Amino acid sequence: MKSRLGRVLAGTFALSATAAALTAGSAFANEPPDGIVWDHTYTAPGVKVYVEEHGDYVEVCDTSKNGYSAWVEVYLGITKYRLTASSGVGTCEWESASDVDLPENVDILLHFDGRGHDVDHPDGVESFYNDH
Repeated sequence: MKSRLGRVLAGTFALSATAAALTAGSAFANEPPDGIVWDHTYTAPGVKVYVEEHGDYVEVCDTSKNGYSAWVEVYLGITKYRLTASSGVGTCEWESASDVDLPENVDILLHFDGRGHDVDHPDGVESFYNDH
């Protein structure tokens, strides 16, 4: 009886681990290429923004199950582009230089939010000097 119970528990555990791995893999299906070491990471309630200057990678991730999409706007005096992670908590959207090239040796401004605020009143405002 003990060995049968052990096999059932082991099988249940293996199935749970597989389901968790598959869920985690699909939650971040829109990740940038592996191996990126982010130069900058910014957070605000419901949102996380990552920046890698080499290759101009910008990624926004939704970190809260609050019913709002996470977004980031990238500015160079005017809005260069906007990314929105709109598929719920755990999802991300990204762009790179192959899509939108950011100039070097200038300050890049980021507005980001994950709680439904408009672009004029975001929870997060940060900048970085793009020297790569």
